[in-house]
Amino acid sequence: MRNLSVMQRAHTHADVEVNIPMHGGPLRYLYAGRIVEVPTGKLALFWGGIPHQLLSPASGCKGIWITLPLPWILQWDIPKPFTQRLLSGDFLLGTCAAEESAGLRRWVADFESGNAARRKVLLLEIQARLHRLALEMPRRPRPRAPGRCATGEARMEAITHHINTHYLEHVTIREIAEAVGLNHRYMMRLFQAHSAMSVWEYVVRLRVSHAQRMLITTNQKITDIALESGFGSVAPFYAAFEKFGGGKTPTAFRQAHR
Repeated sequence: MRNLSVMQRAHTHADVEVNIPMHGGPLRYLYAGRIVEVPTGKLALFWGGIPHQLLSPASGCKGIWITLPLPWILQWDIPKPFTQRLLSGDFLLGTCAAEESAGLRRWVADFESGNAARRKVLLLEIQARLHRLALEMPRRPRPRAPGRCATGEARMEAITHHINTHYLEHVTIREIAEAVGLNHRYMMRLFQAHSAMSVWEYVVRLRVSHAQRMLITTNQKITDIALESGFGSVAPFYAAFEKFGGGKTPTAFRQAHR
């Protein structure tokens, strides 16, 4: 159990996250072009390869925060449609029944015990819980385009939504700004202030996450993946991948996650 605090910067990583606010929620994330809310008692599952940022947990929010290496998820034989949704940027929410509370606290105790046998049981229970989540998961909802609004968060949602829809295309800063009805210089300052990264870094991180997904799930050549991920040539792809893909080359990433 840990206190959950606001992330000052959007970021990416190769792991899968499980968040369960147990007291003092909800959590609010900026993820894949939309703001999503995780109420107290809900289980949230998402892939960290998509740029994400925790915006505003309630004061004193406590809960369980688990990071799982992506290869584990792929090895646990979870139904393929579920893992495809996860890797394509769906923010998956499930309900934790009241009777699960004691079990969740046992997860914390098992982890903090340092006992290898108890931690092994913990992993088996997490695996089973994700399988159950896959069984309970409804069909993918239709994507919702954010409305235009004067607040900074709403503008961030509009900007990231547009980028998430068009990052594989040849996009420019001016085109993004025009699409959301903002001056391009103002948009860049707004985005930097709210996410601590530039608009263009966000675009590149999305392209890298798309390439990571293709490296894991397909046998396509790396050159083809670079081009299909929105990079104009191989050289900038390799540079971006090593910078934002965890320091690995695309080949090393593919080998590590197969």
